[in-house]
Amino acid sequence: MEELQKDLLQSGYEIYDSFLFEAEPNSGQPNLISAEKNGEPYLIKYWPRTPDVNDDDLEDIWLHELRQLHRLKGYPGVGDYVSSLVDSGKGVNGFYLVLDTQGRLPLSNILERTAVLKLKPHWLKRLRTPDMRIVFWENILRVVKAIELLHAQGLLHRHLDSNSLLSQSESNDNLIDFQLTGFEWSIRVPTLTTAPIGISVDNNSSTIYSFATDWADLGMLIANLLNLAIDKVQDLSGSVGDLVESTGLMLSEIGMIRALVGIMPMQANNPHSALNGDLIERTTKAIIESLKNITNKKPQVYDLAININPDAKSIRAPFPIFFLVQQKYKEKHGVTISNDQTDEVKKFIYQDLSDNPTLLFSTTQNKAEKRLLIKGKQLIYQVESFLVNPKTQEYTWEIGTCQKGYLEPAHWMYQEKTTIDLRSEQIKLYTVPEARHLYRTAPGDLSQTTWNTVYAKFDEDTDSKTPEQRSLIQGLAACHLTEISYARAEIFPVEILEKVMVEDGTWKIKFASIRSPDAEALSHSMGLEAPAARLEKKLIKNEGEFETITWSLVGNSFLAKEDENETVITFQEYETTVEDQLIYVFNSRTAPANFKQYFIAPESLQGTFRQLGRRAKALDTLETHAELMNVLIHPQQNLLTTQDSVPENETYQKLDESKQAAFKKILRTLPMYLVQGPPGVGKTHLVTSLIKQVFEQEPDGRVLLTAQSHSTVQHLYHEIDTALSSQSYASTRDELLIIRCSKQDKDDENETSDADIKAKEYLGRLLASDLFKRSKSSEVKSSIIKMLDGVKSKRYPLINQLLRSANMVFSTTNSEQVERMIRDKAQFDWSIMEETGKVTGIELLSPLLLSHRRLMIGDHKQLPPYRSTETRAILSDVEKLRTVLQESEQISNSRIKGEAVKSMLDEAFPTDEKIREMGVSAMRNLMLFETLVKDEQGETAAYQAAFGSTTSRKAIGSMLSVQHRMHPDIADIISEVFYSGGLETDRQKIDHFLSVPNPRPFSFTSPSELKSSAAVVWIDMPDVQTTKTMKEGDSLPRWHNKKEAEVVVEILKRLRASNGVERKPKLAILSPYAEQVNRLTKALTKQDPASRFLSNLDAFSKPDDHQSFCSTVDGFQGSEADIVVVSLVRNNDKGSLRSALGFLVDERRMNVLLSRARYQLVIVGSLQFIRAWAEKINATQNVPEHKNSEFLIRLVAKLKQYESNGKLAVVPWQSIYTTGVRDIQNKASKNATLIKELTTSRRNKPKDGR
Repeated sequence: MEELQKDLLQSGYEIYDSFLFEAEPNSGQPNLISAEKNGEPYLIKYWPRTPDVNDDDLEDIWLHELRQLHRLKGYPGVGDYVSSLVDSGKGVNGFYLVLDTQGRLPLSNILERTAVLKLKPHWLKRLRTPDMRIVFWENILRVVKAIELLHAQGLLHRHLDSNSLLSQSESNDNLIDFQLTGFEWSIRVPTLTTAPIGISVDNNSSTIYSFATDWADLGMLIANLLNLAIDKVQDLSGSVGDLVESTGLMLSEIGMIRALVGIMPMQANNPHSALNGDLIERTTKAIIESLKNITNKKPQVYDLAININPDAKSIRAPFPIFFLVQQKYKEKHGVTISNDQTDEVKKFIYQDLSDNPTLLFSTTQNKAEKRLLIKGKQLIYQVESFLVNPKTQEYTWEIGTCQKGYLEPAHWMYQEKTTIDLRSEQIKLYTVPEARHLYRTAPGDLSQTTWNTVYAKFDEDTDSKTPEQRSLIQGLAACHLTEISYARAEIFPVEILEKVMVEDGTWKIKFASIRSPDAEALSHSMGLEAPAARLEKKLIKNEGEFETITWSLVGNSFLAKEDENETVITFQEYETTVEDQLIYVFNSRTAPANFKQYFIAPESLQGTFRQLGRRAKALDTLETHAELMNVLIHPQQNLLTTQDSVPENETYQKLDESKQAAFKKILRTLPMYLVQGPPGVGKTHLVTSLIKQVFEQEPDGRVLLTAQSHSTVQHLYHEIDTALSSQSYASTRDELLIIRCSKQDKDDENETSDADIKAKEYLGRLLASDLFKRSKSSEVKSSIIKMLDGVKSKRYPLINQLLRSANMVFSTTNSEQVERMIRDKAQFDWSIMEETGKVTGIELLSPLLLSHRRLMIGDHKQLPPYRSTETRAILSDVEKLRTVLQESEQISNSRIKGEAVKSMLDEAFPTDEKIREMGVSAMRNLMLFETLVKDEQGETAAYQAAFGSTTSRKAIGSMLSVQHRMHPDIADIISEVFYSGGLETDRQKIDHFLSVPNPRPFSFTSPSELKSSAAVVWIDMPDVQTTKTMKEGDSLPRWHNKKEAEVVVEILKRLRASNGVERKPKLAILSPYAEQVNRLTKALTKQDPASRFLSNLDAFSKPDDHQSFCSTVDGFQGSEADIVVVSLVRNNDKGSLRSALGFLVDERRMNVLLSRARYQLVIVGSLQFIRAWAEKINATQNVPEHKNSEFLIRLVAKLKQYESNGKLAVVPWQSIYTTGVRDIQNKASKNATLIKELTTSRRNKPKDGR
């Protein structure tokens, strides 16, 4: 005990005197002891170490249970079915786990030690009565759910007994509280590699374990707790009637136990059905209902003790109940009764409760506590647990007590309440002395009905979420409903003007926009332009964030039916009538369906349905996941430190210092860690190193890797696959089951899943196996062949099993496979999420739900989630958000809403204050990664200010600060402008970029400024505002710049790849505007394939996962190139910041735009235009519009510094054109000279041809 005290006192735990049970070193069973910290009770498992003895096996057992508890805590729906781990440690004298069991103790301890100490036996000793057995089977139902949670993860418990179930030793307000613990012997099926080795759970090494053995253990335990001899359970020859009579149990209870231990089927009409959690749960519920039917035949009577001591009168409610009775009695009879007139007091109360009183369960005004109340005709009685013994402070809910009450209802009683109607005869009154005497001397004379049953009934109807959890769900629901409203706003009303079948069998359909009151009202309320104007911009001006060619034709705009007969149509061109009406021409492979009204929507509405449905399902699942809700609300409060070792091996040594620090923290932090990854820091390299470490520690570990974009998922897969295929990891790679959920196009119905390919491979092997050949079941063989040769849906059961068993699954964040894994309750040891800064909070829920250990990697200083600016505008505006909530009531499609949203909408419509609170929560969770990172940074700064250091603070996030991509001169701009100087360049990369001769794999032929060694070049266009001769800057359609495009082409003509390079250098041409990108793409396209136009670019390669050199900024995050040419486009004389600069004032887009180049960044734009606006912003920083645009001031200052020290080459645009004209003139002069020489030669040629 002294050694235990030494190890635990350091962590602040005060140990109680004796062990609950002592360790058995030979079996690995730990000491179990109660402890206290800061007044809260805990249960501690302690494995003592023996000096000079190798205790690796003991450490394996300790680590094993530790990991299982971590896994289970992160499982959706686990609630408090499993004891929660709050601390762990490895001391000199032993290993320990600290469990927050909320005062629960093992059943074995309760039954052995507490029964003799109480005036009345523990309820587990009184299971002959139906009321107590209802409580018992409700508790068994909790155990069944806990075991099923284990089995859903492929885990066996293997050690289910009275030591591994916990309950309260004292009566409290909830007797239904069993918890499962004792996971030191659990193993993962089908492999045994996760089980502790060296020590066996029993001495029989030949024991076979399965899900059925766990259920059999549960059956044995139930029989033991019900005092049912197991030999009688197993003896089917005896009379079951005699067994029912002797035990007082129902036939269904005995049948349940026999089914669990495996001697008879659970379902008589289906004798071959296997035991599973759902079946056992249904059977248990049926037993509970049968017991309730027995008790309901006679009304349940509740004992209530009235305290009639003449207490001092309170000046505020609740008042002493005797005082209230006196007052009402005098009003009616004109006399004052005394406290010794007990019969009169009880008679008055019986009369007051004679008209079927109501039980109220309500939260007090400050929500500090819940109160149980009985509302009579004149008074309201407050019911509390009964003090059985003032000396020992023993309380029970088998009798209620009323000491205080209310004259009239307080308003808080009706705000958050649930009610139950009682019949008058269900209350039996005693005075406190009478009740105490009966409890001690004749407990059988009491009604035997516990008030806990009332609490249980209330719990069925009560939302168990905390106010903060409700706020989180409502905020995410508001985000989801806003997304649904945007989806509706993107469905445009049209009329069909013409539809004809053309020669190739396709249909040509002409549409025109029409006005729709509903669509117009929705657009107006959301602050959007009219539908016709937005449709024109999408189809003609290409102003959408993404170009849309494929559309769907549907018959309503309410997202009402998923199975509606939509027609897929493709935009071809537009026409203009003489009345200037726009006609949109589409074609279709099928004839358009006949609808009363017609609407067209971008992409496929079926895809929209599926995406919205998946997010709704994730939100519904979050409601059952208290642990994840709490982590998202207070991540720092829920932080746990793991006991994982971090070997400083070769993989670790290859990381830079920044990654090494993050690597250690990631491995030692649960349940979530955040990594901010600025451009070029090597996030994928960190993930690859982590994967190696995971499978070195746990060879059968399971990891989910997700990202928003398909290209990032592919890149992750290839990098990890390459790393694991290296010689030192080749054997590990061969043993891993890796599945890629890859999507070949935007329609995920055509998704080609690697899981299906692997399913066919496994089926093929099975068909070729001796097992298949020896099988005599032609039916089984036939079904296997049909599964292999049939459609993909035939293989779904096997695909699902593969997804649940795979070591690594690569998927996009919101894919069909991720949805399926949530539905099938799959769980991973790690969920590693990339690009989390680009994904909304509700999209991140899916991968967050699939593991207890979550790594979020992203950068909120780069591109945000799609349409996040517009969504924030709605969520921050009470009027607009109210409209979204009102419009949502018209959506009848329950799948895209989900149960959480539907439940919220079914409540009373919220007040403006509630809507405002909902919007605040939604704003926090819309940009979830950004919120979590900023909260962590803010708390770190506050901790530093309060304590002078953050050394002792446990962080949940960090920023990778060493970049490996960019030339240091480019990187310094990014660091100072966007990351407060926190980004530095790797020393070896600095040496490489600054080496002589210049290591660039390309060069320019002219002019001299481009041929210089500056890593940053600015081709300076004249400012429209200050240059008289400059009449043309940026132009509509939004936005392009003809002059800049011409300059870009001239620059590219002079670009050459260096000779002798190992690989083609990568070239990227970027712009913030899609219109400029389209024009640049056309400008670089050869009209004649035989032409030598820009043939020099054939020596350059396109960036990875790109089909063109040209791209928008939004389409290029995560990509890089050796040289990047940027066209800024904006150059005008507009008066406001946004109208003048547009995307150039978006800090995150500019960060991405300027950080893609490795060796050289060439910017084409007006430097004077940018400088002028930076000066305006600097002079007017208090102007609201200028907020968040201060980065331009830093950018211009950095460029000025670079220009003065030669790190920036500013090239006047005329230099490019002058050089171009000079080249043309020189070429023309050479051509003229050549022609003259040829002409002279011909004139002088002899006539004979010689």
